[in-house]
Parts: sequence; structure tokens; C-alpha cells
Amino acid sequence: MIENNPEQPEENITSGLSSLKLLILSLVSANIYVFFSFLIIRYWHDGDVFDLFNSSFSVWMQLGIGVGVGIVLAVVVYVVITYTPVSDILSDFSVFNALSEAEFSVLDNGQLSFFAGAGEELLFRGAIQPLLGNTVTSIIFISIHGYFKFRSPAHIFFGVMMFVLSFTLGVLFEEVGLICAMAAHAIYDLIMLIAIQRKKKLL
Repeated sequence: MIENNPEQPEENITSGLSSLKLLILSLVSANIYVFFSFLIIRYWHDGDVFDLFNSSFSVWMQLGIGVGVGIVLAVVVYVVITYTPVSDILSDFSVFNALSEAEFSVLDNGQLSFFAGAGEELLFRGAIQPLLGNTVTSIIFISIHGYFKFRSPAHIFFGVMMFVLSFTLGVLFEEVGLICAMAAHAIYDLIMLIAIQRKKKLL
């Protein structure tokens, strides 16, 4: 994480990013997720990528459940990061610093959420989780996002909360379907992106 220098303002990584550049970054990231997903599925899965989308639930049912769960998760996390001691340590997480300073449009937030939700769930839930299980996959997922810090009880609580969130997405994948997990992830991201940016403007 970049250290704050009182003599030189910290440059936000989202500054200067146009909607087109954000879309390109999202597409590149999504293609990376898809590439590694296909690679893992090709060499370590018995079936193909289409088998990951098999479910006893219809697509619309998966989308409905995913959207509902995503909204609940976003509300819970937002309440925690706003009204508990966790709010005092959010600046220690670079992703929150970057997003709080961002000035994305609704379309920007929408496409970022869509590609992150679809791409990350395809890789972590679809490709990796069947091999390593939900617990290990969730630990890897949260570690990569940089949410595990052990500086204080608030840091630890935040990390555990995000692990539970990731684990919940894993349960949705196993019990409902991959599309459900993707929808929940995307809706959660969309709500949190908008909420964090608006919260910063009100301060």
C-alpha cells in the first residue's frame, strides 16, 4: 500500500481513467480470468466449461436468488463499515481508498461489476473451487484482494467478514448454480461501488 505523504498528496489510481479505458481494463481482466479458467478446466477437470453452468434451477431463478443475496450481503457489509469500529480502519485497505475517490458513472460501475462478478466467479468458483473446496478457495480469494490484515481486532473482523462473504458465494455456486454466484457478486459490487463513492462525497 502506498504510504500517505503529508507534503505530497497520494495519487489515486482511478484518476484520469475514462469510461473507455475502464471498459478496456475490465475486458482485459475478464479475458485473463477466462483464460486461466479454461486452462484449469482443460487440464484438471473431467468436463468442459459448459458443465459448470449445469443447475437444477432455471437461469431466471438463479438470477433472482443471486440478486437477492447480493443485496443482503451489500447491506450487511455497508452497515458494518459505516457504523462499527471497522469504519476507522478502512483507509488501511488500498481498494477502499481508490474507490472512495473514484468518480465513475452509473455505466462505469455497472460494467465493472458485471465483468468482475462474471470473471472472478468463473475462475474461483467454477474452476478452482471444485478442486480445492470452498474454504481454501475463499481464503485465496480474500488474500488476493488484500483483505486479510492482523493489525487490530477491527482488521481481523473485517477479514473474517469478507471471508464469510466469499464463502457464501461458494455456497451459492454449489447449491444453486454458477450464474447465481455471478449475479450475487455483480450486484454486491455494484451496490458497494455506488455506496462508497456517494459516502465519500457526503463527508
